[in-house]
Amino acid sequence: MLRMLSITMLLVLVPVVSAQEPATTEVETVETTEVTVTETTTPSFGGDLWTRSKLTGDWGGVRNDLAAKGITLDIDYTQIFQGNAHGGRSTKNALRASGSGDIELTLDTQKMGLWPGGSFLFHAEPKWGDGINPKVGSLVPVNFDAVIPGSGEGAMFTLSEWIFTQGIIPDKLAVIAGKLFGARAFDTNVFANDERTQFMNTALRNNPIIPAFLPYTNLGIGVIAMPTDWLTITTAVADSEGRAKTTGFETAFHGAMNTTIIHEWAFKVKPFGLPGNQRIGFLWSSMDFSRLDPNEPFNMSADLAIKLLGLDLANKVVGKLAKFRDAGDNVAIYYNFDQYLYTEDEDPSQGIGLFGRFGWARQDVNPIAHFYSIGVGGKGVLPERDNDTCGLGYYFADLSNQMPPQYHSEQGIECYYNIEVTPWLHISPDLQVIVNPGGTDFNDVSFVYGVRMQVNL
Repeated sequence: MLRMLSITMLLVLVPVVSAQEPATTEVETVETTEVTVTETTTPSFGGDLWTRSKLTGDWGGVRNDLAAKGITLDIDYTQIFQGNAHGGRSTKNALRASGSGDIELTLDTQKMGLWPGGSFLFHAEPKWGDGINPKVGSLVPVNFDAVIPGSGEGAMFTLSEWIFTQGIIPDKLAVIAGKLFGARAFDTNVFANDERTQFMNTALRNNPIIPAFLPYTNLGIGVIAMPTDWLTITTAVADSEGRAKTTGFETAFHGAMNTTIIHEWAFKVKPFGLPGNQRIGFLWSSMDFSRLDPNEPFNMSADLAIKLLGLDLANKVVGKLAKFRDAGDNVAIYYNFDQYLYTEDEDPSQGIGLFGRFGWARQDVNPIAHFYSIGVGGKGVLPERDNDTCGLGYYFADLSNQMPPQYHSEQGIECYYNIEVTPWLHISPDLQVIVNPGGTDFNDVSFVYGVRMQVNL
């Protein structure tokens, strides 16, 4: 049972929506960090075409009736067009499209008349196209939505997540078990945590050190404790070899090997009355990792880089390219913060704030030894545009000294503006500048432009 966790923890009782999403959430949250163990409310999907939360509305009242009985179906569609204007691997025919869907079915056991405090979440992901990532060739993919649930395979469809959540003590203690996308639960951030509505770059979505321990997606079990309204403690045990296209049972429950433990402390702070969060986490994996050696050959292709970031079995992929000495287990720590600098008096969700991340991992094992990011995010910064969001972020991936000498670092900048055309339609122009894509060439700079359309059906 040890291997069964997934990063399920911070999604508590019902699918919890990011703090940056529109106000039409299915969960009425009591503030902690990103974790909420709270009473649910029945959403309303009615309204005219310009004000409703979903494009297809309430289905003649059926959707509202189902929600009142604890059955909610959400369908989102994301389409991204990006081009590589300069540098990187290639600018020839470098205008690419990619897209994805998110189909989420939520079952609330209390509203269904079964038992209180329980919920089931099933998340399916259709995906097509690898986008601009192969053309840029960056170590950290510039289009995270095109990476998940898999890359290099064209169109695919997976049941990526299935989660059972049970509240034990209301607003104090909950447990979660199932298969979940690891980076969605830990290392969350108000301004930089949703590839569909915020930053597209993987480095500004989550700390890229974490997926080497908790790949997308894996079986697991965890506990969320909230002893006070300002502290959330999350501990999870997960299968280190999870894959989106498999159930996970073929690798989980096979003893204590290839198991990851993640532990996070999340503090809710309010300096000068402005909301913020501070998080610190620890990761340990019992999986046998390979030791990096600067004298051995190494090929940092774009597809390999994705796998090195944990979206596949990183150490096994590396092992095919060079012979490394066994390094045993793996250890990492990370830190994360978001802090509002200004909020509107009439609507505290509108404002401007800072965010940042730091990560450290053993550099004799991990290609990225240190990671840093910092940026600014905001909502409703323009008059009469209360639900628009925007962000400007910078990241630095410091590669291990145990890599061959031509590999040193990669850094990048991204800015986006997310326009709410209607509550169900968002358009986001995006610009990225990647310095040393792939971590090798000191003189190479890639300019990536793009636009994203996100539709809530």
